[in-house]
Amino acid sequence: MARSTRKPDKPVAPPVHVTVRGIAEAAGVSIGSVSSVLNNRHVERRISPETVEKVKAAAARMGYLPNIGARRLRSGVGAKPTVILALITSYEAPLSLVNHFVSGLREVAQEPGGPLGGVATMLLIEMFAAGHLQDLPGLLSGDHFNAAIITNTTTDDDAFLAAHPLPYPTVLVNRRIPGYSSVVEDAGSGVRAAEILVGMKRRKLAVLHGSPLTQITKTRIDSFMRTAQALTGVPAREIIASQLSEEAAAEAMNRFFEAGGTVDGLYTVTDGKALGAYHAIRQAGLSIPDDIAVIGVGDYDISRFFSPPLSCVGVPHSELGRSAARLLLQRLRRSDLAVERVELSFAQHLRASTGHSVAAPQVRSRNRAR
Repeated sequence: MARSTRKPDKPVAPPVHVTVRGIAEAAGVSIGSVSSVLNNRHVERRISPETVEKVKAAAARMGYLPNIGARRLRSGVGAKPTVILALITSYEAPLSLVNHFVSGLREVAQEPGGPLGGVATMLLIEMFAAGHLQDLPGLLSGDHFNAAIITNTTTDDDAFLAAHPLPYPTVLVNRRIPGYSSVVEDAGSGVRAAEILVGMKRRKLAVLHGSPLTQITKTRIDSFMRTAQALTGVPAREIIASQLSEEAAAEAMNRFFEAGGTVDGLYTVTDGKALGAYHAIRQAGLSIPDDIAVIGVGDYDISRFFSPPLSCVGVPHSELGRSAARLLLQRLRRSDLAVERVELSFAQHLRASTGHSVAAPQVRSRNRAR
């Protein structure tokens, strides 16, 4: 679990219903102006930039959350206030990752006496094509959901987020973007993977990854490549799949073998890539771990059922999901919290794919938050 260096928050009452009238009074503007700004129609109605800023500042200060659940009903009269949480992820993300974040959000949101204090919640899964986060409806206006966890973004998506601050509580996963709170994994997992393989007397190392790269996969690759070079004196090979799927990973490995490539230690940046690699290694008439030791990332629910069971180094997706959910709901309750980054320690689960018979998790670094 993550440990924060921030002092514990003082008890705060659950979110209260903030009205358009209340925001208008606080900002010193008309109710019509507030309604136009909150519905993202201030441009067409020619609301001045100064008024827009006053409304947004007052809404943020008061912790305004639009009652989207009521908007979706035929009549909002008497509707119970509902907080809509979104998990925003790419279509290319592995389903196991999505499942863990959904479970984390549900688990934390339903905790007795939890951050939302009994307020009704609704969970949405919003998906986008990698590199096209900006095309997601409601992303900038906030009229589809009240808060969001965003994961599996590409560098283009990250650049868009950096240039367009979102108007609702947001937590990024494995992305470090100024102005956003985030949950990130310790950057040393790639280093540890190289150390494990070299410790097995493997010298022909390679890393398998897909395209496009995300911020965290690039970090894993770079740290692995640097460590492999330092420990063996030989550059590790980089095997690049055309897409992010298991099938693309298998095809990339097949091309590598067909071109005469050799490797005795393989690091895959996700467990899904490892599954594709397993298939290609067997097709090439090679065995795991005798010919090629394999180590993945993520510790998917199925990884211990691979044949042979897959060794993993990294933060389990279940932990990422729970930590991101807790941070998001804290920010929903306290709109005045400063941007926070929680860094989760990685664990290693060594199994038969690296010649180990016991899968006892071993924490290798401390959790940090700032």
